[in-house]
Amino acid sequence: MATKDESADSASKRLERSGASRDRLLSAAMDLFAEQGFRNTTVGDIEARAGLAPRSGALYQYFSSKEEVLRAGILRQVEELGRVLPVMDLLPLADLRSEVIMLGRWSLQDLARREPLDRLLRQEGHLFPELRSELRDAVHDDSFRQIAGWLKRLAEDVGAKDLDHEALALTMVGSLGYYRMLESIYGEKPLGVDDDRVLAVWVDACMAIAERFGLDKRKPARTD
Repeated sequence: MATKDESADSASKRLERSGASRDRLLSAAMDLFAEQGFRNTTVGDIEARAGLAPRSGALYQYFSSKEEVLRAGILRQVEELGRVLPVMDLLPLADLRSEVIMLGRWSLQDLARREPLDRLLRQEGHLFPELRSELRDAVHDDSFRQIAGWLKRLAEDVGAKDLDHEALALTMVGSLGYYRMLESIYGEKPLGVDDDRVLAVWVDACMAIAERFGLDKRKPARTD
């Protein structure tokens, strides 16, 4: 006869296995939804991709429907994106160019992390209109606001009153976002231009704009 501790340990292991199966189903579903669309993905497809017997009913042990899987998967991805260290926590750096380089690299990496979710939103966003505003705020607008806030602080530091920091933030991040979107659509780098080449030109363009508004005249950050 099992002791109380053995029973508790057994129950804990069952919960762990249950959680692992649910996570595998979510990951499999989100991959398939992004690859072939929500409508074209069957419950059996999800179970098979997760390493479970297809059409065995395994999915329905955790979710009431395919729609619930979609919503749970989207919310999980949003939570995961939110746990990434905000780049703004690392600022300021010694000089503006270093900050621009870091922001550019972070943006490219962040866009790559968000690419599967962005693709799913483009394809299937109409299926969950009640989530779109929440997703827009968490997945896109928050990044724009972080960059816009940084630009606003730079402008205030040098007294640049005519800088439209929100429009400039959209332009900066949007240009990198379009590059990532084309890469996603066609499965290859646009014109064969890799991330390093894009980043180098992007940094030069951002610095030219900074000079236009005098943002490069900001006092150097203290490093001690």
